Amino acid sequence: MISSPDEAGSGAPHTLIRDPQVTTVTGSWTRIETTSAFVRAARTGRFLFEELEAALRRDTDPITGSLFVIDANQAEIELIALKIVREYGLRAMDAWQLACAYLAFDTLAEPHEECAFVTRDAEQARVARSWGYTIL
Repeated sequence: MISSPDEAGSGAPHTLIRDPQVTTVTGSWTRIETTSAFVRAARTGRFLFEELEAALRRDTDPITGSLFVIDANQAEIELIALKIVREYGLRAMDAWQLACAYLAFDTLAEPHEECAFVTRDAEQARVARSWGYTIL
């Protein structure tokens, strides 16, 4: 989760990733989403693609990084995402992200442990909040 300093609230994800008290997890599609954002930012001249990509590699390094990338079972993710789309009418990628969070929290979180979800999308936040996730 690399965000540009010219975006409102962009420091929050960076701070979470660096906080040793917080376990930050993301799905494998993050690589595609962030690379897409990096290319667009580079085209506008705001950033150098190589610098953003290097930061993502550092953050997601399996040994030294502090952002854990999980590869969940695609069929399971898609089934959950399909249910989310049908029930809540979210966009496909927003549903996919929530499905990944659901599986990660279900697998990794202890009972009654606070689970937080980072989003700027109001509809995605509404669904995540209804599931009991704290929105950051």
